[in-house]
Amino acid sequence: MTHSLSTLIQQTYDSALKNGDLLFFEAEHAVKDSNGIKFEITYAPTLAQKPHHESAGTDDNKKKAKINPFLPPHPALKVKDLDEHTVVLNKYCVVPHHALIVTKEYKSQTQPLFPEDLAATWKCMTTAYGYTPAMAFYNCGPYSGASQPHKHIQILPLLKEQPQPPIKALYNQIQERKAGQIYVLDKLPFVHVMTPLDRSFIDSCSDNPEPLGDYLGQMFFGLLDAMFQQMRKHAEPSRETSYNFLMTNDFMMMVPRSSEIANMNGLQVSINSLGFAGMLLVRTLEELNTMQQYPDLLELLAQVGFRWNPDAEPDVEQ
Repeated sequence: MTHSLSTLIQQTYDSALKNGDLLFFEAEHAVKDSNGIKFEITYAPTLAQKPHHESAGTDDNKKKAKINPFLPPHPALKVKDLDEHTVVLNKYCVVPHHALIVTKEYKSQTQPLFPEDLAATWKCMTTAYGYTPAMAFYNCGPYSGASQPHKHIQILPLLKEQPQPPIKALYNQIQERKAGQIYVLDKLPFVHVMTPLDRSFIDSCSDNPEPLGDYLGQMFFGLLDAMFQQMRKHAEPSRETSYNFLMTNDFMMMVPRSSEIANMNGLQVSINSLGFAGMLLVRTLEELNTMQQYPDLLELLAQVGFRWNPDAEPDVEQ
């Protein structure tokens, strides 16, 4: 009997949680509105017990010598083998059923996503949680908030009633959206690019990974090229490229990174892709209170991205 991916994730999660192979951290949730985005702030105090890993850096040989939790993945966390990837559960989770799509062979988290990565991600993202929508994200490079140097994409279910992820509230405001067109949003004070996806085409080839991967790869690299164009206009060249990538059923988004850590009134907060989706994580009550009182969470994100250069030529699409 062949089980669906959602059933396998549920069964693997229940078993790993029961046996102590997976740790679920209870959390409290708060909402703070910043310029039309209802940021979700997750307060998980017991997450502070999680062992800290180095961020994905540039010295791959040094990091490969460290323990790699994905080579091989823990048997109790392994959900399913794909052609070139393995679906595993996140050992330390704040959201139940948080899954990772990991390359079977070691590849660096500083690489872009290729068609085979994106096809596997799309198939998992759209089937992992039954009828519940999901989001995929990728932390690329040393300043992206990545915690492991082995290439992995993450997927989370989107469970709330409001626009999900919260950044979608601004995406929904784009008038007469066109698939494949690159957009930037006036309300975001940092360099970013976003493109709607052609769901009709994707659905027409959903059972054929090659055209699916080719299309998603074309969208990804078009977005990456547009990001570099924006960087040339608005920021000093960087020797080490880092960015966060988000993908939902509707759009892709990419944000270049200048730093992993934001300074929040003297407190240091690590931010990864989820921050730009509108989801922020804190581990202490002090961080929670400070974030709730922080005047503008978009300005917090701008600290770790690149601010727009007011003297640059304006973009056609806004």
